[in-house]
Amino acid sequence: MSKKIHVNPILKKELVVGSRSMKMAWVIMGLNAFLAIIVLLVLSITNLSANMNGYDYSRLMWLFPILGGAECAMLSLIIPIITSGSISGERERQTLDIMLTTPISPFSIAVGKLGSAMVVVMMYLISSIPIKAIAFVLGGMSWWALFGLFGMYIYLGIYVGSVGIFCSSVVKKSVAATILTIAIGIGIIVVTAVLFYVVVAMQSAVETTHGNIYNGPGAFSFIMMLNPYSPVFDFMLRVMTGNGIGRILKEAGTKSSLILSIANHWILWSVVLNMLISLGFLKLASKKIAATKNHK
Repeated sequence: MSKKIHVNPILKKELVVGSRSMKMAWVIMGLNAFLAIIVLLVLSITNLSANMNGYDYSRLMWLFPILGGAECAMLSLIIPIITSGSISGERERQTLDIMLTTPISPFSIAVGKLGSAMVVVMMYLISSIPIKAIAFVLGGMSWWALFGLFGMYIYLGIYVGSVGIFCSSVVKKSVAATILTIAIGIGIIVVTAVLFYVVVAMQSAVETTHGNIYNGPGAFSFIMMLNPYSPVFDFMLRVMTGNGIGRILKEAGTKSSLILSIANHWILWSVVLNMLISLGFLKLASKKIAATKNHK
């Protein structure tokens, strides 16, 4: 007797509802159209430059970081729009109370909502393969770089999506939840960058005052691991140059073999750390949902 595969009921419900709507199809088509426009613009600029200075194929290598940065920006805007209305939207439609009367746990509700958003991301990534394949062939990138970038997008989608679910559980209105999600994302990027800069500047000033040679940011560089976009940057850097953030720290003067060893595996450590943070956001969202259930 075969075992029945258990599917999160919220995820199943969202997929059924989403499959009957053209909204998902329009979003995916719009993202691919935007991506295609970027590729055409880059190729047009390259051809224009070739007519003036001769054709240089190495310039097409910039397709990789340009497309990567553009898609990161698109996903960082689209995913909050999808997830930030997940709980608050149910509240606005007055269906949250009905959902809370079912045996489904609050954490399963949060995970199901995140899963439905990730399905949209996966559908977009699959549909965009032909466009990116053309760009990667012209840019001389390998297939492992293409699918590795897909992995980075999935990771980023989970992180941003979990923030959106949390904001949706805290804020009553979907629009306000979307704004809060984007604000938190920008805030994390700015705070980690500023904190890193301030700490490193203070460290450098102290060592210079005492007549010591500045040996780089050292362990303070790990502050940037809290930046969810740092693994994506490290991956792109490795594809473009063959070296990641570890090489940057070494050239900056870092001598510690332990620090350099951790930095050489920046993607692994940063992704694990930020996935734990994502889990924390989902747990907080489930507690907020549970509080609503208990209040009822």
